[in-house]
Amino acid sequence: MTSPSPNNPNNGFVLPKERSGFLWRLISSVALWAVMIAVIFFLPPTALYLFMNIVVAIAVWEFYVICEAKSLRSYKVWGVIGSVAMISGSWFVFGLEDYRHTADFPSMAYDFDIVILVVFALGVFIRQFPQKLNPQGIETMAITLFGLIYVAWLCNFITRINFSSPDGKYFVMYLVIVTKFTDIGAYLVGSTLGRHKMIPRISPKKTWEGTIGGILFAVGFSIGSLHMPYIGDALVTAGMTMTHAIILGLILSAAAIVGDLAESLIKREAGVKDSGTWLPGHGGALDLIDSLLFTAPLLYVYLRLVLH
Repeated sequence: MTSPSPNNPNNGFVLPKERSGFLWRLISSVALWAVMIAVIFFLPPTALYLFMNIVVAIAVWEFYVICEAKSLRSYKVWGVIGSVAMISGSWFVFGLEDYRHTADFPSMAYDFDIVILVVFALGVFIRQFPQKLNPQGIETMAITLFGLIYVAWLCNFITRINFSSPDGKYFVMYLVIVTKFTDIGAYLVGSTLGRHKMIPRISPKKTWEGTIGGILFAVGFSIGSLHMPYIGDALVTAGMTMTHAIILGLILSAAAIVGDLAESLIKREAGVKDSGTWLPGHGGALDLIDSLLFTAPLLYVYLRLVLH
C-alpha cells in the first residue's frame, strides 16, 4: 500500500500501478486457465471449436482496428467471415473419422486451406470492383489478406494439432503451457531482474534477462509436462522424451518471444498500446494469442516430421 498524502487522502488504499496490473493479470490468467482446461478436457469437442472461432474472430477484428489507427483500411467483415470459414472448414475436414488416418489426409487438409485462401482472395478483389473511388485499394486488399494469414491461418494449426493423433488435445494443452509459461517467466524475471533492454524501439519493457527467464521457464515446464497426470502419459506414448522436451522447450519459447515481438512491432507502428481492453491485465484477444500464432505451426511441424 502506498502512503497517504495530503493531496489524496485515499491513496493509502490504492495499489501501485505495477502491482495492480500484475493482480489483474494474475486473476485473468487463472480464469483463462480454468476456461482452457474445461474446454479441452471436460466439455464436448465442439467447445474448443466454438472457443477458437470466437477468439480468432475477435483477434482478426482487433488486427484490422489496429491497422486503421495507422490509416490503413481493410474489409473487416470479410476478413472475419474468411477466418471463421477457415477454422470451421478445417474442423469439419479434420473431423472426418473415416479419412483422418489415411495417407492422403494431410494433403486433403492443406487443399482445403488453399480453397479458402483462393476464394477469400477473389472475394477481396470482387469487393473492390463496385467502389467508385478507393485511393488505398492495394493497401486495403493487402491488409485484409494479411489479417487472414497472420491470425486465422497460423492459429488454425491448433486445429491440426488437436486432430494430429488420438491424444491431440493433450498436445494442445502442452502447447499452451509451454507458450504461456514463456510469457510468465519473461514477465516475472524481467520485472525483477531486467536491466538490459532487448529491442526498446519495438518493446521498451522487454529485457534480455526476461527473455532468458522465459526460455528457462518454458524448458522447465516442457520437461515437467512429461510427469504431469494424463498429459505426461499422452506425450510419452507419442514418443516424447527428455531430449524432445528440451528441444521443443527451446524452439517454442524462442518462437513465443518472436511472436510477442511481432505483435508489439505492429502495435508500435500503429501507435496502439493493446489490441483491446476486454481482458484485464492482458489486453485483447490478439494480445492473448500472439505467441501461439508462431508456436502452433512449429509444434505441428515437429509432430509431423519428428514424432510422427
